[in-house]
Amino acid sequence: MKSLLTILTYACAISCLLSCVNSTPSGTNITVAAEHPRLLLHEGEEKLITEKIASEKFLEDVHLAIIAQSEDFLSAPELKRIKTGKRLLDVSRNAFRQIYFLSYSWRMTGDGRFAMQAEKVMLDVCRFSDWNPTHFLDVAEMTAAVAIGYDWLYDCLSQESREIICAAIIDKGLAPSVNVGKEELKNIHWLEKKNNWNAVCNMGMAFGALAVYEHCPELASEIIVRAMDSVKNNTLKEYSPDGNYPEGYMYWNYGTAFLIMLSDALESAAGIGLGLDKDYGFMRSAEYMVQMTTQDFGCFSYSDCNVSENTLCLPLFWFASRTNDNSLLYGEADRIRYLTGHGKEKRMYEARYLPSVLLWAGKGCFKGIRPPEECMFVGQGETPVAIMRNHWGGDDEIFLGLKCGSCKGGHSHMDIGSFVMYRGKYQWAADLGHQDYYSMEKYGITLNQRTQYSSRWAPFRLGMYSHNLIIFADSLQRVDAHVKVDRYGERPGFRFAAADLTSLQGGLVAGHRRGVAITGQDHVIIRDEIDGGSRPVPFRWAMLTPSDVKMTSDSSAILSQGQERMRLIVSSDRKIKLRTFSTAPVHEYDAPNPGTVMIGFCSEAGPGEKLHVNVFLVPESSYGDFGNEEVLPLEKW
Repeated sequence: MKSLLTILTYACAISCLLSCVNSTPSGTNITVAAEHPRLLLHEGEEKLITEKIASEKFLEDVHLAIIAQSEDFLSAPELKRIKTGKRLLDVSRNAFRQIYFLSYSWRMTGDGRFAMQAEKVMLDVCRFSDWNPTHFLDVAEMTAAVAIGYDWLYDCLSQESREIICAAIIDKGLAPSVNVGKEELKNIHWLEKKNNWNAVCNMGMAFGALAVYEHCPELASEIIVRAMDSVKNNTLKEYSPDGNYPEGYMYWNYGTAFLIMLSDALESAAGIGLGLDKDYGFMRSAEYMVQMTTQDFGCFSYSDCNVSENTLCLPLFWFASRTNDNSLLYGEADRIRYLTGHGKEKRMYEARYLPSVLLWAGKGCFKGIRPPEECMFVGQGETPVAIMRNHWGGDDEIFLGLKCGSCKGGHSHMDIGSFVMYRGKYQWAADLGHQDYYSMEKYGITLNQRTQYSSRWAPFRLGMYSHNLIIFADSLQRVDAHVKVDRYGERPGFRFAAADLTSLQGGLVAGHRRGVAITGQDHVIIRDEIDGGSRPVPFRWAMLTPSDVKMTSDSSAILSQGQERMRLIVSSDRKIKLRTFSTAPVHEYDAPNPGTVMIGFCSEAGPGEKLHVNVFLVPESSYGDFGNEEVLPLEKW
């Protein structure tokens, strides 16, 4: 056990090391509140949460769920330092959940059992040899968890426990982030990254620094200022210029939640913030998330997104409160109805930062909710995306999304130019999304390398063959290419977006352009225009669907889900023959994909040939009024 004197001595040494870190702090003066609790919720502010709980049943349900889970944690097994592959992350997240829930429950009820159990969990993890700094997310989440418990339970912790916990925050949390040894530099790469690591790791370090500030003010101030500079120079740029988050739906939830918690902690403990509500891209990202959400429990799940790992988009409660715009919770209200109606209420309470929703939400947060006004969202940046609807709500609502960007992007798949399509609650053109990382890494797949021939592209879900693309000559998309949404617009009865995909094809064809559109309010068009190159090139057009497929002719098929039917019709200036392609695992590291199939066709682009392919997705209920209509060239859309 370290004494406080030892801690102070060690902190001074670390502070000297910190001056060697590459980034230069902005010089912001830091004055941290003297009293605990200082993070997020001051003493006496529990009554504000009580008032929110009384104003909205969902918030009351969240509160009761936290208390109930805290009761379960009273008999939870001791956390052990057991890694999964290279990660301790599951243990860190378990600790985060337990400590945050238990600390909240103690503050809201005064029940000493919760405080005692939180103290036990903190002491258990503080006795670990380290918090796995070679995978720094593990350190960040563990540090944040222990900092919350230390701060919120400060008055009921014994002096011995305070010293152990404080020492661990400094030794196992903060110190590894300022160690500039050659081997350790790679562990703090997140300081210059723009992805979710930057937000999460800076949040964890800042929470630790704010919690133990009085014991090492120089070190803590440096880390706090460093965190502010790092997220402003990196994380916030992820939301620019239009709000669409490069890593997609799931990682927006993760990175944004921790970024908001960082800002809230700075405001509560030091009276300074990150200016989030003044950053256009960040604030518009709430609209992006609303537009990304589909009926029931769906979303546009491009890149490493897994809908099954999401419950609610809890950060949207912060945005709705800050903007006084409850329509930002339109999709969350629908998800709550879905989960409640399907007996899956527990899914709403799975987020380890769940107590934060009671800090973020406004009173009566679901009052006056109305559908969003906009039916189209286009965002550029690192991962451009176009999202459109015919209207909001109802069984005939059509959702259509087009994903652009680069294979080099964080968590990206080889899916540039892919599309998805929903009608009502059914998804007809789908994306398989995420596969558990360790299930691939243990076979030697290098997920962090996104070079042209990286093994990252070998797993079925991550490579081209599971996505809704044209693949030329079985060749990989070029990872050094970047595709934007070139054209988009809307007029009565027609919404569209188009992208030039030529740079992805490595010269195999002279041109490839794709456009997607909702037309006539009831059906979808996918148009591909191909300019042949110097030699014949075979290609495959395919779309993944969770439907039963019945061919009705060489160029048409009926897709079935439940009682719903969708017609897929191909119109082209050449003869084609539709067929299906299996989605069964190809390699031992591939995840199974039950209930899905690819539908498409194979053809060839001749030298100098110009050809087009139009694929229509038409609901069976509208098929009687559908004519195999003429589709204008993309330049005239």
